[in-house]
Amino acid sequence: MNMLLRFFIMISLLKRELKLTPKHSTLSQSELQAPITQHYSILPQDMGWRNHLPNYRYLSFIELNITNWLISCCHKKGIKMLRWVMAMQEVVYLKQVSFLDKLEVTSRLLGWDEKYLYFEHQFFVKQQLRAVGLTKIILVDAQGKRAPSELDLAGVNLNDIIQTWNANQDAIKAKFAKRYTN
Repeated sequence: MNMLLRFFIMISLLKRELKLTPKHSTLSQSELQAPITQHYSILPQDMGWRNHLPNYRYLSFIELNITNWLISCCHKKGIKMLRWVMAMQEVVYLKQVSFLDKLEVTSRLLGWDEKYLYFEHQFFVKQQLRAVGLTKIILVDAQGKRAPSELDLAGVNLNDIIQTWNANQDAIKAKFAKRYTN
């Protein structure tokens, strides 16, 4: 329930902010790669049974940031709302987040190819990095999949982190595809 409430509050504040933002036909790379930062207080409903922030809450915070980014980009570009579907996600946990911590989550577009967008997420408490995440998404609308070029992301922009991550995913897919197709 807590995440749903946070989602509606975020959308309400974002819509109010976007009313003041002019629409334009193209988005610059600096606009698209500008970080999205949200702040959260870790409340009792966020806590897991081992008295720290559980894995699924990190993923929920990531979803809120990506949704915020996409709504903002679609509004600025003046296009019909796109949705997104997660294709892959990974989080590296460095130190636990505890009850009543003030969590800062910063997400930014890390790169893209012809099909996917790649995001990096950093989780801080008191300016100390607690976790780092990567998310690979695909854009969709009522007609189906949409290319990143819908948001003026042309060509391919991948760094070493994304390429290594994709190679690992391809190796896992190949291993299990062989095992279950025989």
